Amino acid sequence: MATQGFLTQFSDIPIYNTKAVSQETGVPADTFRAWERRYGVPRPHRTEGGHRLYSERDIAVIRWLRDRTAEGMTISQAVALMISGSDSNLAWLDTAVDTEPHSWERLNGQFVAALIDYDERRAERIVGEAFALYPLDEVFAKLIQPTMIEIGEQWHQGKITVTVEHFATQFVRRKLSSILNTYSISEGRGLLVVGCAPSEQHDLGALLLAVSLVRHGWQVLYLGPQIPLKDLLDTIQRIQPDMVCLSASTTETALELVEIGRVITRLTPPAPYFGFGGRAFTVNGILKHKVPGLYLGDTAQEGIDVIADTLNNGK
Repeated sequence: MATQGFLTQFSDIPIYNTKAVSQETGVPADTFRAWERRYGVPRPHRTEGGHRLYSERDIAVIRWLRDRTAEGMTISQAVALMISGSDSNLAWLDTAVDTEPHSWERLNGQFVAALIDYDERRAERIVGEAFALYPLDEVFAKLIQPTMIEIGEQWHQGKITVTVEHFATQFVRRKLSSILNTYSISEGRGLLVVGCAPSEQHDLGALLLAVSLVRHGWQVLYLGPQIPLKDLLDTIQRIQPDMVCLSASTTETALELVEIGRVITRLTPPAPYFGFGGRAFTVNGILKHKVPGLYLGDTAQEGIDVIADTLNNGK
């Protein structure tokens, strides 16, 4: 879109409050406030009481950025496109925008600290800003997964209490579940069963994989933690999935997958592929060689790549 004259047709008089702008644009307030903090756009007026007031020009900018991100651009790409325009009314963007990317290490540290402090509001703000500024897959890979690994490690080392670990787990689970619920999990390419080993209670890794898979167009039946082998076999017989993917976080639960892998690979053809992963295999690489099946890697993205390569190549 050419930006010549784009903003001149809109008033720059600040008259709209945050709620009105959200209603006018369909963009959540947390999102365009994150754009403001990161990129300096929009540029609302501040009243003496500190409240934001937006102009028609601000609303036009938000709508334009909304449409570009809906087309597949990242917000940073959309802002850069605006800056590249010739309209002198956009010149202020050159000085307003912060071109340096966020430090994921810093965000991770802030997120971990908020969760350890039971500060749900601060954790919400950090995650909301990350989702507003970056693609979901990047947030999963660079914020959610590293943070939960750090929380898990601190719990295993006795540095944090089980209540902190549970608070952090439930916070992230709610976020991932809400995203999973926005997708149709009954449609897609291939059918995958995703869950955990029979005694495994920690399912965030499996849930993250399920969310990532449906975002990439796979059909997923998510079963959560503690899946008994007998019930898993009944499910396999009933729905005939293309692959079963199970997670384990400890050596004990990882060893349960040895028998499961053996049983699944011996099923009457066409048997599903069996994939496995989780913290246990990252910590102890020897375990990867004990379980019959496909190791799905150390991250959700690696898991997606292994699954796609396997199923796309056929049985």
